[in-house]
Amino acid sequence: MDKVDTTALLASASPAGRADAPRVRIGGCRVEADLDRVVLPDREVALEPKAMAVLMYLARHPGHVVSASELIEAVWQGRPMGDNPVYRCIAQLRRALGDDARAPTYIATVPTKGYRLIAQVEPLGPLTPPNSSDGREVHRDVVADRPGVRRHGRAWRLAPLLLVLLAALAVLLGWRRSAAPVPVARPPPTLAVLPLQPAATDEDGVLLAQGMTDLLRHQLSRLPGLVVVAGTSTAGMADPGVAPRSAGDRLHARYLLRGQATRAPGRLRVALQLVDASSGRRLWTATLDRPVTELAAIRNTVLRDVAGALHLRLDAKARDAPADGLRLDAYAVFTRGRQRLARGDAANAAEAAELFRRATILEPGFARAYLGLGQALLRQADVAMTPPPGTMAEARQAIDRALALDPMLGEAWAARARFARDPAEADVLYRKGLALAPNDGPGYAHYAGFLFRQARVGEAIETIERARRIDPLDPELCLTQAFLVMVVRSDVAEHDRLVRQALRIRPHYPPALYQLAYSKWEYSGEFAEAAQLVEQAIAAEPRSLEARALARDIYLDLGDPAAARSVLGPDAPLQATVELAQYRGDRLGAAGALGALPAGQWSDQGPQAAKAQAVRDAAVVTGRWRPTLRRLQSVQDAHHNPLPMAYRGYALVYAHALVLDGQAGKGRQLARSTLALLDAHGIGRARHWFSRERAAAFAVLGDDDQVLQELRYSVENGQLYRWWYLAGHDPLYAHLRTDPRFQALDRMARAHRERQRALLEAWRRDNGLPGGGMAGVERGP
Repeated sequence: MDKVDTTALLASASPAGRADAPRVRIGGCRVEADLDRVVLPDREVALEPKAMAVLMYLARHPGHVVSASELIEAVWQGRPMGDNPVYRCIAQLRRALGDDARAPTYIATVPTKGYRLIAQVEPLGPLTPPNSSDGREVHRDVVADRPGVRRHGRAWRLAPLLLVLLAALAVLLGWRRSAAPVPVARPPPTLAVLPLQPAATDEDGVLLAQGMTDLLRHQLSRLPGLVVVAGTSTAGMADPGVAPRSAGDRLHARYLLRGQATRAPGRLRVALQLVDASSGRRLWTATLDRPVTELAAIRNTVLRDVAGALHLRLDAKARDAPADGLRLDAYAVFTRGRQRLARGDAANAAEAAELFRRATILEPGFARAYLGLGQALLRQADVAMTPPPGTMAEARQAIDRALALDPMLGEAWAARARFARDPAEADVLYRKGLALAPNDGPGYAHYAGFLFRQARVGEAIETIERARRIDPLDPELCLTQAFLVMVVRSDVAEHDRLVRQALRIRPHYPPALYQLAYSKWEYSGEFAEAAQLVEQAIAAEPRSLEARALARDIYLDLGDPAAARSVLGPDAPLQATVELAQYRGDRLGAAGALGALPAGQWSDQGPQAAKAQAVRDAAVVTGRWRPTLRRLQSVQDAHHNPLPMAYRGYALVYAHALVLDGQAGKGRQLARSTLALLDAHGIGRARHWFSRERAAAFAVLGDDDQVLQELRYSVENGQLYRWWYLAGHDPLYAHLRTDPRFQALDRMARAHRERQRALLEAWRRDNGLPGGGMAGVERGP
């Protein structure tokens, strides 16, 4: 029997993102183009709309070679934005599908020609709406229209189409009868509770609406099998005129709960609608008018009816939640505290703590208010330079009180994990908390940080992805995921995409500007763009010493030491001048700038190790190796084992210092073990990612040919940070500076620097900025 012509079936499909776009099976995954996601047996992955459009175009031409220019014309209408958009989309698709470019099962690269979809393509029907089989809207206290004759007549009009579809299905089943079915795990539905509209715009009316929104969101988040979008993401959707499709797309939510809250003397009126975001169709409506003393009844009614409309199981954990904090005045104070805490800084955290204390006075059984108090105190301890004495003890006491009042409060168990000294105990507490509160976005974020510190990086990535699904518009989560992508895969394009996504969520966000500037500087060698970005970061947060230190490094790589000095400002700590002394070739001055700072407090993680280089270089001048080695050894002693991957640059400086001291065997053994570590961590990363560190390891081992090869890889990949030090001052490469091959690489690096200088100056001219390193800082972004 002939195969189904999938090309013809898909030819009339709408672009990805349209509600009527097809759903197809490609190989072992289900592709839901209307939701921009692919569903595999073990996970669900969201795609960018352009990446989905590329996949669907390939699916319309299975087995055929499709060129990059053809994809650009079809998907970008011949006008792509950014560098290599096709390559970036193909890379994203391969990551989403778990495909290996070297042994592909989905997308094969045809060298010099394009790409070919080699997986089998099978069209699928749309998913059945979860509320009902006949598409009727579910109302509370409203009588639905009777089916009537019109619905029956519509079915008869659809009969010819149904016959055609049944015939196609019979052909498809005949074609596939020998194939085993592929199990597909349907992802849980996602609901966004949009800010309820206040009937009155005064403070009391606004607080009432905000409090009811929080109350309903928290209660619905206890429903098993439902992802509830965090309030930090939905806060920007307060405009009642926003279209459901737009809100759903932005929040990655399939369903929306929206409405209005009104208070009259002694009574509370809440009007609600549950809406399918893609179609705008109402699945459930209710108008609940009750005495204010029956707030718990309103909450429980909404919970029961929404669960029924979405066909979700309502278990005892969700149904029997304690009726705490259900006095409106206490909830209004609690809502203010939540708003202060969301701002993140120490001053607002202190104000939030006082508001939460007041809420516990008004409602002594308010478990979430005690939890809020504990979280506010923890935030103070995290961000304040000197938190008040007893902050951590009071935080623990408040969280313990919350758990005593509500042992099912999962967010409190996750917060309690932060006090556990034993990692195994902390892991148990995190897991317990997240099992009870599966929509605790901050809990997932803290757990991801815990997993990363325990070297469980793969689990950390999965956890942060879950957090992002709950809170898709939190820019900090984008930055965390971008960081983990770099740690695991060294995927610069994906890292930068995630950081730019954070900047779209919150323009001029200083941490995002800093992280992107750092990427452009160290990972790509794009010094001009790095300078622009870091200047914007400083303009947004002038007191950031971290951003100013990065600007110093970028300006030095651009050959502008005056700008590097200027950006540090007059009150910069002496340690910040180490690199300036190194740039001048002042080895003793560089070491002296460190003073008596213990090596364990140096920020020498990663490949650079400028401070370790400074003390080694001073020993080259003075010959005083024993105190130098004791100082360097202290870092290794602090770890009680071989130096971890984060200290790879430091380990290689230490290895070289051992060789220079005459301990060649010990130094070379450390270099070999570091090289083995680099090889192990290089698997699955971009090619030649650790070329700079590998060059240093081979230099310690005395293999000059391999050193020069690794340095060539470094130059070609744009990893040119601190080249001025490597080529001009680093004693590790002193014997190679007369080698013509080394000199050729140095000329390439210098030419790159001059091109970057020219790009930066051109950008400043085009934007009407005066020349000089601080031009962008003076004027702002």
